[in-house]
Amino acid sequence: MKNHRVLLMGLFCVAVMSVVMLSGARYWHDLVTGRVDPAVQDQSLSAQPADDGIAAPVSAPSSTMTGTRLFDAPVSELTGQFTRTWRISGPQMCAAFRDAGIEATEWRAASMRSVTYECYFQRIYERDEIRPLRSTFLRVRGNAWGEVLEISGRIVGPTTDDQGSLDPSLMRIFEVLVSQVKWGDFQDTLGPIRKLLDVRCERFGASFEFTRELSQDNSYNFTLVLSQGSSQQIRTRAYFSQDRWMANPDYRRTRPVLPMLSSR
Repeated sequence: MKNHRVLLMGLFCVAVMSVVMLSGARYWHDLVTGRVDPAVQDQSLSAQPADDGIAAPVSAPSSTMTGTRLFDAPVSELTGQFTRTWRISGPQMCAAFRDAGIEATEWRAASMRSVTYECYFQRIYERDEIRPLRSTFLRVRGNAWGEVLEISGRIVGPTTDDQGSLDPSLMRIFEVLVSQVKWGDFQDTLGPIRKLLDVRCERFGASFEFTRELSQDNSYNFTLVLSQGSSQQIRTRAYFSQDRWMANPDYRRTRPVLPMLSSR
């Protein structure tokens, strides 16, 4: 009789432990898969202090992470400092020179049936029997759609002041040029040009040169050209390409909430 009672007690304990283990397994399975009883979840949330970092849902994305990307689309004025593009057309560039008092021609075909378009400014102030002794030539070259390909020119016998600085009327050519292309890092070329010093700089595929001509004394050539296929441009365009951006994470998902077990 006593053995029978012990056997019944053992079976009862095993049954209770099985129920507890099964319910616990069911709970943790539901917790991991996200299928927690809403009543249990709400109770666990209300039982936790407000500053509990474990139970707090992931906060909403900040205002800097709106949309489908982590960053806003690049602003063309800022991106153009690195991915160099002509942000001014040929006709607009010619008009800017005219507004500054440099009487450039209208944008037109360079010659009959020519695919090259241009505007230019030319003045010969003094010459001998062979060649000009003092002259200025400026040309903006491009295509029929108004795209700029090159800006170049030549200054022969430039006038200077007592300090050797270039005459303001000639200096205005370079001031307009640098301001209109809107590549701010080219501003530092104006100082050496004002002193008639050689300038050679290539930045992100844009090449600018102002150099003394070796074959003729007191003569200077200048050229600004953009090389779209240069290694600098290819690498920079790949870096800023929007096709390579990563998608913004889905912030609609929240972390699972762990209930606080009461000590009572």
